Amino acid sequence: MHQYTLYVHEFHPQAASLTSEPAASSTALEPAVDDARNPTRVTVYTTTGAAAALRIARRHLTLVHARLAYTSPDAVDRRTAADIVYAEARTRAESLAPEQRKEESYHAIHSEDDGLRMDALTDAMDARGELDT
Repeated sequence: MHQYTLYVHEFHPQAASLTSEPAASSTALEPAVDDARNPTRVTVYTTTGAAAALRIARRHLTLVHARLAYTSPDAVDRRTAADIVYAEARTRAESLAPEQRKEESYHAIHSEDDGLRMDALTDAMDARGELDT
């Protein structure tokens, strides 16, 4: 497992700044940014190389931006398509009963939008303390 760190400019990872080092843990870790409102660095973990690290970083920054656009709409200059997908899915997830959210969480992810929808569902469940740890 390697830890990759990339600098970020306006929620876009900068591939030229990619650095890599062995991860402190051999278990898969979640991607992380240094500041969710204005990230300057993103750290991701993968065993499959720099190209995968860049894809993971892009996806994570898309999610971070979508969450920010949902929770603080005035904090983003413009909303992206991913922001809209996340907001619609989050609003839908929040309107469901806890049992319905749990059932929804078992569905497979088939596309990037499905991934955002699942993240929105997970965020709604986490906000309500419904996630099993």
